[in-house]
Amino acid sequence: MPGTRQQFNVNLDPELVRRVKHHAIDVQLTLSDLVTRVLRDHLEHNNAPRESAMSDQSPTRTAMTLQPMVHVADMAAAVGFYEALGAQVEHGSRDGDFVMLRLGASRFSLLAHPPNPEQNEGRVELNFETAEELDGLEARLRAANVTITQPTTDEGFGRQLQVSTPDGLLVKINQLDQELYT
Repeated sequence: MPGTRQQFNVNLDPELVRRVKHHAIDVQLTLSDLVTRVLRDHLEHNNAPRESAMSDQSPTRTAMTLQPMVHVADMAAAVGFYEALGAQVEHGSRDGDFVMLRLGASRFSLLAHPPNPEQNEGRVELNFETAEELDGLEARLRAANVTITQPTTDEGFGRQLQVSTPDGLLVKINQLDQELYT
């Protein structure tokens, strides 16, 4: 019967519950609507056989999220602009040199430093966040002859691997440590 709902009880890690609740607020959905949307999206976009759908640890399957970083001259003005668009500050402040923002389902960062031309940084950097261990990802990328610009290093927010595209664009892949930046 369309439009009816049924209760579905699951036990989840308390940290995941907190993150889901916060995300539901950020995207302005009820928990029921958010979970419905995520599960439908997962089921509709994962039509592969059960064996491959269950092998998320496969070295050829990497879940990454795009997180662009924009270099800005005036952090307070930039944060104000993006807040006017509906963004919310997740980390940092308009008085600091780094801010992570969420706008809908997207995350992006602002950095109050000019780009470093020696590293081929532009005003907008292409960053990705991954849960995959960077040492394994780095080894896989080396085997695929990807140019490693900077090997995996420890940073103030977690770990980072820097690679270059065939056209020379710097790409930073971050493995964030929640305890270091929240």
